[in-house]
Amino acid sequence: MPLKNRLWFLLLLQLILMFFSLTLAWLLKFEFKLSGFHLAITAFPILATIRLPAMRHFNLLHGYWRHTGLKDLEDVLKAVVSGSIGFVIVERYLLGVTAFPISIYILEATWTAIFLTSVRICSRVAVRDRDVLPAAKKRQRVFVVGAGSAGALLLSQLPQNGYAAIGLLDDDPAKARARLQGVPVMGTIHQLPALARRYAIDEILIAIPTATGREMSRIIQYCQQAGISFRTIPALASLIENTVSVEQLRKVRAEDLLGREAVQLDSSPVQAQVAGRVVLVTGAAGSIGSELCAQLLLHLPAKLICVDQDESGLFFLEQRLANETAGERAEYHVADVGDQIRMLPILRSGKVEIIFHAAAYKHVPMMEHNVHEAIRNNILALMALLEVAEICGCSSFLLISSDKAVNPTSVMGCTKRIGELILAARPNGKARYISVRFGNVLGSQGSVVPVLEEQIRKHRRVTITHPEITRFFMTISEAVSLVLQAFAVGKHGDILVLDMGKPIRITDLAHTLIRLLSPTGEEVKLVYTGLRNGEKLHEELFYANEVQVSTPCSKVLRARGDSVSWRVLHDQLQELKRVVHTGDEEDLRAQLRQIVPEYMNAEQRHRPVRNEVAPKLPVQSATASGGLARERIPTPIPIDATIASLDGYSESESA
Repeated sequence: MPLKNRLWFLLLLQLILMFFSLTLAWLLKFEFKLSGFHLAITAFPILATIRLPAMRHFNLLHGYWRHTGLKDLEDVLKAVVSGSIGFVIVERYLLGVTAFPISIYILEATWTAIFLTSVRICSRVAVRDRDVLPAAKKRQRVFVVGAGSAGALLLSQLPQNGYAAIGLLDDDPAKARARLQGVPVMGTIHQLPALARRYAIDEILIAIPTATGREMSRIIQYCQQAGISFRTIPALASLIENTVSVEQLRKVRAEDLLGREAVQLDSSPVQAQVAGRVVLVTGAAGSIGSELCAQLLLHLPAKLICVDQDESGLFFLEQRLANETAGERAEYHVADVGDQIRMLPILRSGKVEIIFHAAAYKHVPMMEHNVHEAIRNNILALMALLEVAEICGCSSFLLISSDKAVNPTSVMGCTKRIGELILAARPNGKARYISVRFGNVLGSQGSVVPVLEEQIRKHRRVTITHPEITRFFMTISEAVSLVLQAFAVGKHGDILVLDMGKPIRITDLAHTLIRLLSPTGEEVKLVYTGLRNGEKLHEELFYANEVQVSTPCSKVLRARGDSVSWRVLHDQLQELKRVVHTGDEEDLRAQLRQIVPEYMNAEQRHRPVRNEVAPKLPVQSATASGGLARERIPTPIPIDATIASLDGYSESESA
């Protein structure tokens, strides 16, 4: 039907419905007799003249009823009520027609609202059935786990995407036998295997974005018992944005099973410090660095400068950020952060104010065999970058540290600890130096989860160093969000520690991944190989002499311990720099131990370490703990601003 004729048809249909409502109201009033109906016939043109403009005002004269929703039904009520009020005013008070029964005004409005709403709902149902019935035989039969808001959003998307929702499963007793968009709640989650077999279900769709790791593991276990494929919707953010759709369904990941409850953070303190300022991120192409760049752009910096030595990684980062909000504000530099001659013009021309230093070598066993490079990149390059930042007048510098910096048994962990000590003790002038310490992130480059996943898929054999080894885990997104919160609340010299939750046993992690990646129950062998060079059995987040102090962000703690002397530390760092150029690995390890006495000998490496937690007390002492001579920080000594060339190389991996 041509568009013009279609619109006239819709207008005529709604006029007929209004006249029919007026007639029905009159019949109900006068016991199905039409006595005095000439009053209604005379009044109808007035009613139509008033109500049609009201309907047009609320956008009810279009014919796209297939998309009718609650907002359209609300607009019908508004148009009918406002039209009826206008009708009463004109008919009774302006024209003086008092013979028209008052009850008719109410009855007519009620029936008109019912008919206008019904015709829209029927149109939507008819169009939906027309679209999906021809493909009914091809539709997949699915159960939706979760009868909440996310489940409702998902159900609305299923028919037009070739799915038939047979039922819902939910553990909430209040939802038993309820219906959501006509789909019944058929039972609880533990009944999933039996119900799936009874109704020949093809797939399970999990619609619980707030599920904890334990809850998700339980659901997956029942899905695997049923022998049916399963997918889940994205995280809570998509539900908040009301964007849950079939296209967003994805396979369950390790972070879904290990994840903690969603952390609600106030982004306004970060926005206040980042918006309108120039921010530089080193190691920008790494796992942490790339997510840091993406989240920083959301806070609208004046410019985001991404620095990395990995050209390919930087290229892919540019492709990713091009589609982000304010992505045009980012610029990219292939550079070695330890090369002062290269970094000085980048900071100076860009007028950099804030630096997030994520560039570092991070793999523990690899750095045990490359001690010189670990020190060059993780310590000397940091010192060089700090000098350039000071020359260029940067106001804030944040170092990404690691839980391996606590009582380190590895060269990598020791270099991270020295980085913390440098930022805590270095005289700052007008700058603010902060270190942020946290554990492993799920899915980062070379981390345990991708390695285990590959072993399970390709080799059906998983190698673990020790049956009792544990690690702290956090998703990349959550880790970076908390790093930004730490940046917002941190003061000069702070060592801030992210709340990593409870440590996870790697053996348990492996079993979880095996269940996830081997739903058929195919055997996967676990092989224990023994701790590698530099590895601990259990990581720690605090030294025994550090006091945990709360911050305005409940998920970020401040580690306060004995202060260190910058004069002593500076001399030891200069000696370390000399030994890098002249000494062997044993000389370097000895010098590292001079700076960090807690750095264990090789023989002590395999000794289990207890995670000692210091009491939370409001201490106001200077930050940083360490093994070197401890004293009050003296008056800052002058810093030589001369640019010195370094022979080190910087790597793009994030810590």
